[in-house]
Amino acid sequence: MRTVFKGLIIIALLLAIVLPLASSNPDGLEATMEKVGLEEKPVYQAPLDYGETWGQSFAMGLLGITLAFGVGYGLAKLARGA
Repeated sequence: MRTVFKGLIIIALLLAIVLPLASSNPDGLEATMEKVGLEEKPVYQAPLDYGETWGQSFAMGLLGITLAFGVGYGLAKLARGA
């Protein structure tokens, strides 16, 4: 279990280092949509935003990592018990 926590800490540190390097430029699909004048109409609106500041983005990243790990760990425990 200690190895798992060490891995989660490494992921959190990588998130903190890489997050400021994320590009604010649109990706290829978004750039093409802007060129032809199409608007994005989301089918699903996410309940949480990534945030405007580094701290908010870091907190949301940690929340996402924690939730994904928790769900995966729970499913693994259920599969092992079955």
